[in-house]
Amino acid sequence: MPPKPKKVIGVYEREPGNWCGRYRSPEGKLVRKSFGRDRRAAVDWVNAAKVIRRVGRLPTSAKSQKEASNNVGSIATMDLLCAEFLSYIQGHPEEYRDQKNPPRRIEEIRKAFEGKVAAEITAPQIEEWLVGIQVDRELANATINKLRGTLSMLYKHGKRKGLIDVNPAEHVPLKDVGKGIERFLSLDEERRLREVINRDIAACDPKRHPELRKQALHRMIEFDVSIRSGLRRSEQFNLRWPDVDFSRRIMRLFMTKNWKPRNAFIIEDVKKALLTLKELDVHRRAGKDDSDDFVFSKSDNKKWWAAALAEAGITNYRWHDNRHTFCSRLVQAGVHLKVVQEAAGHASIASTMRYAHFAPSQVVDAMAVLNWVS
Repeated sequence: MPPKPKKVIGVYEREPGNWCGRYRSPEGKLVRKSFGRDRRAAVDWVNAAKVIRRVGRLPTSAKSQKEASNNVGSIATMDLLCAEFLSYIQGHPEEYRDQKNPPRRIEEIRKAFEGKVAAEITAPQIEEWLVGIQVDRELANATINKLRGTLSMLYKHGKRKGLIDVNPAEHVPLKDVGKGIERFLSLDEERRLREVINRDIAACDPKRHPELRKQALHRMIEFDVSIRSGLRRSEQFNLRWPDVDFSRRIMRLFMTKNWKPRNAFIIEDVKKALLTLKELDVHRRAGKDDSDDFVFSKSDNKKWWAAALAEAGITNYRWHDNRHTFCSRLVQAGVHLKVVQEAAGHASIASTMRYAHFAPSQVVDAMAVLNWVS
């Protein structure tokens, strides 16, 4: 089921589906406003009131809020924009699933423009800063684009809150990162990788080290489900048992890339892997809500995955490339691209067309209808 939204002080439901916001002015006057089904608007309105109060311009009525907000942009500093955007990210983990990198980039931006009025920062100044750190630290174009993107989102968030009415970052051109090459796992590489994981399993005596053996088996199942179902990392590690339907052979996914729920399909190998995992009864570590509901016991497998790849002698391969392997093997097996799109959950057939070059025989077979029949 979709995660429940985090509670925000001042935001409440007057009745199911009818969201409202409220705050109290320094004079003690209670200001309320109704937003219907738009909870996000209610949250933004309450947060904007808090920010305006912080900088000394709190409106005393809903009508005067817009008028007061227009004056905030002239004094809102980059520190304020960074603090507000960081607070929003940390308060919405369902939207910003990466809680590590965006905060790190926000802090870097804050230090670079500390104390500066956000509206007075220009696009040339931002571009000069990005070029400078790229040269000094030898950063890749993709890294610079992420910093530029975070800066732009920071300004956009400030505009939504009524803190500012400009976004100079959107006028900074993106760096060229090329088209890139899709990486997929060869059968020989998969064999070597499985040998490494199986050695780890065999090294754990079931009587002396039962928990270590469970963890080793868990790793093989993680890999099996990934490469046999094509799930994205976030989809896989946010999957819960109530959303696994063995009778219909589907996994209901809510934490998807485009935020639209979809079904992933359970083939026989995936079914066996999931049932084995259920028997292992390995729970996610403390600190997570409803930990027993999660299918996989950890939300981050980077450490063991990197070690296994290194031992197997596999380079330039990421966990996400299991998804590329899934798609490419379906196409190589002659599966129609429209079916591959459905299996992978691609929003557009254009994404699936990246794998079309794996099936040249399909083109030849289709063109066979043009052969002259004498």
